[in-house]
Amino acid sequence: MKMEGNNILNEYPDVLNAKMIAKSLGIGYVKALNLIKYGGIKYIKIGNVYRVPKTCFIDWLCNGSSKEIQF
Repeated sequence: MKMEGNNILNEYPDVLNAKMIAKSLGIGYVKALNLIKYGGIKYIKIGNVYRVPKTCFIDWLCNGSSKEIQF
């Protein structure tokens, strides 16, 4: 699946934080942080800070399978 058009992710750097993911999905910060920790997105943890490579987030988002994540 190719992402086109006015996509908010185009404005973001190559590495995303939880706030950026929350905004792109239209969810709250805490839910985005839990999604990063437990939702199967590949991340990098530096100290207490989680970072997600944009390519990993796009791959996770567009992998073709339906997702239902409950916290």
